[in-house]
Amino acid sequence: MLCKTSMPFFFFTLLCVTLNAQVGIGTLEPEADLHVAGDLLVQENFNIKPLPAATSLDEDFKLVSRLTNSTPVGEIKVLDVDSLTVAPINVVNYEFTNVSGDNLTDVNLQYSANNFVVGVANFRQVGGAIEKQIVDGDRSIGTFVIRTFISNNRWHLEIKNRDLDLINGSSLTYYVTLIVYDKSYYRNMPPIVTNLNGNNTGTASSVPDLY
Repeated sequence: MLCKTSMPFFFFTLLCVTLNAQVGIGTLEPEADLHVAGDLLVQENFNIKPLPAATSLDEDFKLVSRLTNSTPVGEIKVLDVDSLTVAPINVVNYEFTNVSGDNLTDVNLQYSANNFVVGVANFRQVGGAIEKQIVDGDRSIGTFVIRTFISNNRWHLEIKNRDLDLINGSSLTYYVTLIVYDKSYYRNMPPIVTNLNGNNTGTASSVPDLY
């Protein structure tokens, strides 16, 4: 006797599912692939995509920087342009009229040395001339100085001929452009003093610490 048995066949379908999980640090509801709520430290260098050329529509990006002088090193800062009270770099034009002699000896610019670095970019003098005179045995128009300096924790400006004055009765106007850097993003480099011992060429005494 022959017996015929029916055996059921089972078909298995394998489904491959890709899950894109979001990781939250300091938050239970991450809103990005990696969402960090709180401080962030990067102990080593990190690589990110370069910023493409900015267009008129690129107004909402944030600048991320890594601090090397934080404790510990590696604190991440974000430049949020919406919260800035001043720009990182500011260009300010000044005009000084009715200058006595031609000596702008000390003008308090009222920029805090704690918050800003101030440098001179452009200078123009309109008006009276300086007559050449004998200085140290030679005919000269003197030594003209244009500089910013710190006094009482404020930036000051000097525009001055340290040897000679204007021809009697002359007057002039000074035009100068100041570049004001916010020290949240820039710092004033310390001076490097090098004695050239009367030579016209030489090598600076040290390499500037740019970090």
